[in-house]
Amino acid sequence: MYHLLHEDSPLVPWRTAVWTYGGIPKHSFFTWLLVLNRCPTRDRILGWGLQTDPACLLCNFSQESRDHLFFNCNLSWTVWSSIALRCQLQPLRSWSATVTQMQAIQGPKDKRRLSLLAWQCSMYFLWGERNNRLHRNTFRSADSLLRLIDSTVRNRISTFRDQNPRLSSSMLQLWFSSS
Repeated sequence: MYHLLHEDSPLVPWRTAVWTYGGIPKHSFFTWLLVLNRCPTRDRILGWGLQTDPACLLCNFSQESRDHLFFNCNLSWTVWSSIALRCQLQPLRSWSATVTQMQAIQGPKDKRRLSLLAWQCSMYFLWGERNNRLHRNTFRSADSLLRLIDSTVRNRISTFRDQNPRLSSSMLQLWFSSS
């Protein structure tokens, strides 16, 4: 019945970068919202007619938008460039170029999974930092965010150990090789 009622729709090209096997579900969901540009960044809030300061909460230099937060902002760039290099990726400052890069990652399965996991984790914690600054008036440094991302990625990789010890070991070796 589902197949009779379900309309066939074309697959979106970003699906492989968003919905990854072994990813953290809340990070994948958040990435999906970002790809669709549905997060309440300050440029969107202003577009709804609400009054707010348009300055980026992470750097206070530019107008906050998805494209600025990921990864034109200096704080997010510091975090992302460090994480990308750990995944043996060339970090890009452009949102659309980064999404395209994530879609096109080639090579071993362990490198692809690690790169997507780390990318999604970086965006999730950068957004969390933005929200903490807005709602709680608490601030973390880039180093603190990097430690949090590192811990989360290592913990997620360790969950693969029981079902696929070779993949877990390979991903951990990649992650530690460039730390």
